[in-house]
Amino acid sequence: MRRFVDLHTHSTASDGDTSPAELVRLAESGNLLALALTDHDTVAGLAEARQAADALEVRFIPGIEISAVFTDGMLHILGLGIDPDNGQLQKIARSLRQARNERNPQMLAKLHELGMDISMDELVAMASGSNAADADSVMVGRLHMARLLRVKGYVRSEAEAFDRYIGTDKPAFVDKEKLSAREIIEAIHSAGGVAIVAHPVELKCTNDAMLERVVKSLVHDGLDGIEAYHSSHNDRQIRSYLDLARRLGLMVSGGSDFHGSAKSGVRLGRPRVPIEVVEQLLAKIGS
Repeated sequence: MRRFVDLHTHSTASDGDTSPAELVRLAESGNLLALALTDHDTVAGLAEARQAADALEVRFIPGIEISAVFTDGMLHILGLGIDPDNGQLQKIARSLRQARNERNPQMLAKLHELGMDISMDELVAMASGSNAADADSVMVGRLHMARLLRVKGYVRSEAEAFDRYIGTDKPAFVDKEKLSAREIIEAIHSAGGVAIVAHPVELKCTNDAMLERVVKSLVHDGLDGIEAYHSSHNDRQIRSYLDLARRLGLMVSGGSDFHGSAKSGVRLGRPRVPIEVVEQLLAKIGS
C-alpha cells in the first residue's frame, strides 16, 4: 500500500539533474503515492512529468517554487496544484527568467575578476547538456555555476563554490529580482493552486515567537500552508512546524527538495511524509 508522498522536487527544467519524466519514474519505483514537481521559477517540466505519470500509478501534482522578498533569511513559496497555462503565473515566470538572464552575466563578470575563466556559453551548456542550447530557452542558475566551477577545477565541490564565491554575500554573488510574498501567493491562487511556505527553517527565525509572527504575516497575505516536513528539518523542528500549522489553521505539506546529485545527501521520498498529514492539502488540490 502506498502511504508516502514527496511534494517538493526539482528537475532539469531548473537546477536538478534528473529529467521530469525520470523523476516521476523514480517516484513510481519508490512506491510513492504522490509526487509534486516544483522547479524554481518555471513550469517548463510539468507537461513531460504529467505525460510520464499518466502511464503509472503515482499521482502527479504540478507545482512551482518562487523566491520572495524577505529581510533576514530566505523565503521561498511553493505553489501546488497549479494550472501551468495560467496567464498570471506564466507572466511571473517569464519575468523571473529574464531577471536570471540579466543576473548571470553579472556574476560571471565577478568570477572573472576573481581569476575564474567561465563563459556564458559554457554555463548554458552545463545547464542544458548541449553546447547548441539557446540561453533564452534554458533555466540557468547558481547551481549550474557551482557545477561548472567544480568541473573546471576551481573548487572541489559545489558546496565549496557556494561557500567561497557564489553564496549569499560571497564575492561573486548578485541578488536576483524577487517578488513580494503577496504577489506570489496571488499568482498561485490565480492558477488554482495552494501557497505553501517552503523549508521554514531557512527563514532563520531566532525563536518560535519570531517564526509565528512571520508566518502570521504570510497568512495575512493569503498563505495556505507550511512545509513541516523537509530534508533540512530535524524532529524538533518538524514538531514545532506541525504545532504552528495546527494553531494557525494551516495545511501541512512536506517533501525532500530533491535535486539529484547536486544535493547528494537528499533522497527522493525522504523524509517520509505520510499521507495522513497532507490529506487536507491533497483534498484541496484535487486530482
